[in-house]
Amino acid sequence: MTALRAILQLTRLDSSLLGFFVIFIPMLRRTHDFGMSLGKAIPLLFICMCTFIANSLDDIERDQVNHPTRPLPSRQLTPTFAALLYFVCLGAALFSTRSYIAPDIAFWYYGLIILSISYGYIIEYFPAVKAPYVAAIISATILTVTASYPNEKKLYILAAAVFLIACGREICMDIPDRAADAKSFIHWFDPQPLAVVGFLFQASALFLLASQVRRPADIADIAVMAIFLVFAAVYWFKMARYRYAIYLMKGQFLVGLYFLW
Repeated sequence: MTALRAILQLTRLDSSLLGFFVIFIPMLRRTHDFGMSLGKAIPLLFICMCTFIANSLDDIERDQVNHPTRPLPSRQLTPTFAALLYFVCLGAALFSTRSYIAPDIAFWYYGLIILSISYGYIIEYFPAVKAPYVAAIISATILTVTASYPNEKKLYILAAAVFLIACGREICMDIPDRAADAKSFIHWFDPQPLAVVGFLFQASALFLLASQVRRPADIADIAVMAIFLVFAAVYWFKMARYRYAIYLMKGQFLVGLYFLW
């Protein structure tokens, strides 16, 4: 059970499933075809899993400082096993893309694979653009849906909102990890003003989503997202409990999946 828990943590299954649902939900809503929607979302699940494994392998030294309880720095799993699992997930991502994705759309999936596994080079050599880079990858998952529905304006607005939420969360997530991260001009700024910027990005996303309100349920969903963000701000600025604040930000993103339906 300990090894299984470590594997689930290594692949960040919760976050990987979020990526899966970002494609599965809008495709199911528009096609009402469960099998086809599953086929289009499965590759992204494996793309996310192999990305998180690659990041953990690249970040072993940093995680020994920032996150010593993670599977690799705590030696719950060996780097050799993690590398083997990485290639299994990468192979599954490539095979499922070839099997289930139409050639004219497959470019988006292969592009996501390339961008995701290049993350290590970004944080090593271009650390200042880490947050927008990660946010761009996350929002690009929605753009894979726009490839099938290019005239649906709502999807582009949702992609922009996802970018703002993801970028704001990444800015905040990087603050507690500063000690071991590569230095960039971002380190010139004090943590609190940076956190304010991160929260403003996420708040801006809520205003952008408000432009898509059509039903009372839409208003209720934005209100719940706002509550998550407010509580995250309380945990961050008043209590300095950063981990809980980041969990609430992820919860805000989860609640926002409603707009993909």
